[in-house]
Amino acid sequence: MTGNCTTLGALTALLVGLAISAQAQNRVDDFRSKLEKWVETRQIVSEERSDWEVERETLRATRKLLRQEKTALEAEIQELEETNTGADEERRALVLERGEYQRAAASLEAQIRSMEEEVLALRPQLPSPLQKKLEPLLVQIPEDPTTTRLPLGQRLMNVLGVLAQAEKWNGTATFVGETRAVRGDQKVQVRTLYWGLGQAIYVDAQAEAAGVGRPGPDGWTFSDEPELADDAKRLLDIYEGNVDVIEFVPFPVVIEGGESES
Repeated sequence: MTGNCTTLGALTALLVGLAISAQAQNRVDDFRSKLEKWVETRQIVSEERSDWEVERETLRATRKLLRQEKTALEAEIQELEETNTGADEERRALVLERGEYQRAAASLEAQIRSMEEEVLALRPQLPSPLQKKLEPLLVQIPEDPTTTRLPLGQRLMNVLGVLAQAEKWNGTATFVGETRAVRGDQKVQVRTLYWGLGQAIYVDAQAEAAGVGRPGPDGWTFSDEPELADDAKRLLDIYEGNVDVIEFVPFPVVIEGGESES
């Protein structure tokens, strides 16, 4: 009986020891599990913190770059505004200058047109030889200025060219050989001496036909005056240097509507 009790006690003690050992092992396993989770959590936190540090530095660099870009854009905008202001001022100046140019061009065109009209009115009063010489210029002077495409500069040069040649002709005596109708429809070769734009005298080679010419409203008119033939021949010979003796030769000259001897 006593032996059985001893065996039972030992068995009970063994079972209690095993239970305590199992509980301790469970505690150790639980601690180990918690420790592993804690370590894992710390690693995750560390990784997230590291990623956050990297992201924070990236954000800082981005913010710095954006600030620099903003500063550059503000400077560029200011420069563009200043440029636009200068361009606006230059544009206004150009508009004013264009207006002045247009007014000056209109005034110049009016003056040139007035000169053209004077030349066109003067044309019939020019001697025929001079008109033929000026024909390349005269044909370019428009009857209607709205139909011409010539620039103002060219139109002015045409007018000045005509006036210059007319003034040159008017300041000297001009000898011309030409064919003229005398004694009706008979045409003969004559020598004609134009005294400027005011008068001309002609004579044929035989000193049989002679006459004078003068400008009128509708052009030059020539009248036969055979009684002037000898004087006209002598005058033309002196002018051409065909005689040895130079002398005064009288013939009628019209001055301001009256006649006088020259």
